[in-house]
Amino acid sequence: MQAAQATRRDTVIHVVLGVASGLCMAVAAFLLIAPDVGPPPVFPFQDKVFHAIAFACLTGPAVLVLPRKYLWFWLAHMAALGVGIEIVQSMGDNARSGSVWDFLADVVGIAAALGIGRLIRARIERPIGA
Repeated sequence: MQAAQATRRDTVIHVVLGVASGLCMAVAAFLLIAPDVGPPPVFPFQDKVFHAIAFACLTGPAVLVLPRKYLWFWLAHMAALGVGIEIVQSMGDNARSGSVWDFLADVVGIAAALGIGRLIRARIERPIGA
């Protein structure tokens, strides 16, 4: 009975993280591709902070649920997404421009999600009493 409950709990966690990841992807796609209009930044490097947060949110759920053998695929996927967004921004006609600094902020977010996610997984997956 406990194994069935654990499987159900894991399924619910995976579905919730999957939906959260999909919603984050939609919001990030809009924010990173939409025309750059709005109020001026509130603090220095605000755009870079937002890039890091967006890519941490996009990477985090995968770090929490993917088996290690698939994790490097997702990290490479996220880095390619960061490059792709900057290329699209540089080609667009919507007052956006591609930036190596934005990509580096994306990588910082990916690395932060990897580090935090691995710490969380180590804590959750640790055998009881260890």
